[in-house]
Amino acid sequence: MRPLRLAFLSALSLPFLTTGCGSSPLEDATRGYDVERYALEGAFDWTTRKLAATVSVTLTLTEDTPAIALDSHVTVKAVRITGVEDPDYEVDVPRGVLAISLEDAPKATKGQTIEIEIDYEAGTSDNLYAIATRRGDPVISRALFTDSEPLGTSWWMPCTDDPSDRATFSVSLKIPAQEQLIANGRLVLDAEEGPGSHRVQYESGWTLPTYQMAFAVSQFEVAKSHTETGLPVEVWHRRELPGSHAQMAKALAGMIDRFEPLIGPYPFERYALVLLPSFPGGGMENAGISFQRETSSTEPALYGDFYLAAHELAHQWFGDLVTLETWDDIWIKEGMANQLEYEAGRAFTDASGEGTLHGDQFFAEDGVPIRNKALAPADKYTSGPYDRAAWLHTQIRSVVGEAAYFETLRKILDAHRFGTIGTDAFINAFAEALGPEATARVRRALDATAMPRIELHAEPNAAFALVLDDPDGAVVAPLVVRWYGADGSAEEVSLLGGARAVIPAAGTEVLLVVDPGDVHPEFEVAGDEAHTAAWLAARVPLTANGKTVLAGLGGAAQMNALRVAGTSSAAMITPAEITGLLGELDADGAKALALQLACGLASSSADAAEQEAWAAALAPLLEPGPPSFGLGWIGAGLGACGDVVPPDALFSVEWPKLEAGLVAEDVPLSRLQYLGAFQLPDDRELATFGVVASKAPSLRARRIALDHLARRARDVTSEAWVTFYLDLLRATRTSETLPSAMNGASWAVFNTGAGLGAFVDELGDILHDEVTRPAHARAICIGVRLLADDPAATKAFLGGLANAPLSEPARAILSKPETCL
Repeated sequence: MRPLRLAFLSALSLPFLTTGCGSSPLEDATRGYDVERYALEGAFDWTTRKLAATVSVTLTLTEDTPAIALDSHVTVKAVRITGVEDPDYEVDVPRGVLAISLEDAPKATKGQTIEIEIDYEAGTSDNLYAIATRRGDPVISRALFTDSEPLGTSWWMPCTDDPSDRATFSVSLKIPAQEQLIANGRLVLDAEEGPGSHRVQYESGWTLPTYQMAFAVSQFEVAKSHTETGLPVEVWHRRELPGSHAQMAKALAGMIDRFEPLIGPYPFERYALVLLPSFPGGGMENAGISFQRETSSTEPALYGDFYLAAHELAHQWFGDLVTLETWDDIWIKEGMANQLEYEAGRAFTDASGEGTLHGDQFFAEDGVPIRNKALAPADKYTSGPYDRAAWLHTQIRSVVGEAAYFETLRKILDAHRFGTIGTDAFINAFAEALGPEATARVRRALDATAMPRIELHAEPNAAFALVLDDPDGAVVAPLVVRWYGADGSAEEVSLLGGARAVIPAAGTEVLLVVDPGDVHPEFEVAGDEAHTAAWLAARVPLTANGKTVLAGLGGAAQMNALRVAGTSSAAMITPAEITGLLGELDADGAKALALQLACGLASSSADAAEQEAWAAALAPLLEPGPPSFGLGWIGAGLGACGDVVPPDALFSVEWPKLEAGLVAEDVPLSRLQYLGAFQLPDDRELATFGVVASKAPSLRARRIALDHLARRARDVTSEAWVTFYLDLLRATRTSETLPSAMNGASWAVFNTGAGLGAFVDELGDILHDEVTRPAHARAICIGVRLLADDPAATKAFLGGLANAPLSEPARAILSKPETCL
């Protein structure tokens, strides 16, 4: 824990809620204290939709101060200090500050510990969700939960929203007998309290920052597993929620077993993944208990579910065991979690063990730096602290080597255990292994905005010269460029900014592999038409010699080569070779990409005999499909396969199950996602995926079907699709499925010109429903875009939202709707 002193100015223009007399506590309130403990006790009233609670805040003063300030957006009812019956306090509502006078408190001097009790009420918000039974949700149980990063805890409990001030946390709630509570720490009490109720309490034996303090209440069921060392691993989910929960618990245990040798023992007494309805975003790494959205976290066989679960788990070390010093340091934890999530899935991307650092999975944006000190905490969560920071972590790893990298990470976690770390301390920990020059490059890369690019230049007696242009110094680890000759020999050059590599003339059948260790994202390539064509030709190793080279590359390099092959007419693969090629690939994504490539070649062939050969070769491969994990690398990219082997015949056993709405749940969700990669006639889409979207007993199945339909809706011209979407929206208030449903509806309405008024009215109803908060921002922007040519209708639509219970992101858009366009 680290104290923070912040004095408040007294020149305030709005009145305050006060008790007592005398001078204003706000005039002299400081943050000259260190919180030791928060103890919350209360109950949530579903009728008033308010949490009535008392929090006891134990703090040690780090300076002599007449008053202390806490962050608070709740309604304060009373304040007590040990030894003081009625201390003065004031509330600055606009700034969310509760100031409490210490003038009458005995021994309120530097170094002394005092206890303050605050009675309050907290209504629902973007940080305290109360999700009752929802239209369109096959699971009827309700849920209450918190979501607080970065500054949200003060909306449900007065506190200090400073990531560096760690404290222990206890929560005790009176809840209905049929519901369960989960929170940080250990269960220390579960006792009957009055008819039909019980009191449940959790207590953390370790400190954590306020943004990680959390609780959830619902009718939970628990799937259990354990790690090789016996650590309990659980998945908590609403009763009767469909999903592969036992498999997810087992997968999480395996991830912990993978992480522990790299970064040290798991730090808490158990790990629980808690699945929640209407959870905003994907997930949140509350210490010891990650909260994640139900429709993103039930199937470990799916790319997105696995990596989301691994990301939040990785935070238990980076973010939870060791926390941020300031909000400018979020790149440390988010970048590290992005990097480690792919490490957890190495078996899917590096089966050969040839090595990959997963740089191709980090989609760094040009113009977005890793850190931006000018942004407010809530605005810092751009792609910079995630993908670009993961790339920086990976570059450090590449420069210092595997052993030194993970040894340094373990030392960082040991040295800062249950404490904080800042940017300088993190970089300094690697300085010796990096050396002065690379350390300086790391510091430059933190604030670099421009992404590097590869420039292709003319070079005498060569195919081209390759130059790495890195104007802002974002590159820390050299970019390796390797090329193979027809005889199998290989040469390579390591490039930093401004360096160049001369690629031999194409006549020698040069096969070019850029970044074979997969350290970097795919860089933009700039060159004239001739050099770009030569570049693409050299990167498509599907000639006779190239296929041999391809088989010896790591999984990531194979995926990159097959991606390029899919954009080039130079790809050479025959129906007789596709099965053998799949057997030589070492990444699930590469196998999916190879099938996608083969279908593209087959569908573009004008030779009837060749088409027949392709159909015969592909049918036995397409019926089972690629590994389900590989679908994450191609999305809906198998559409061309339906031109080669008709999906009606290929999946004839499964279409009737979709037409029945999957009532028997006899099509695995990974299989449903695969079926969604194919395209059916418009009427068949509604008769299959449309029925699943409306009637499946799993909200997750409905979401997969709606995602598929939204992609198809871009091309539809039938008003039947408008009718389908309007009926669906009227029956749906699940924020997990609404984004896909609204997107598809917007395309159907736009393409057909039908149903605009009814759709906009439905958007308005959605925006007046508190339970749909996570979908509010999307709903506003869809309405603004559809009405862009009608200023009067736009004004009426936005004006009707003045009193709607909008989410904070939606309110920000409402104030500047032009950001949608």
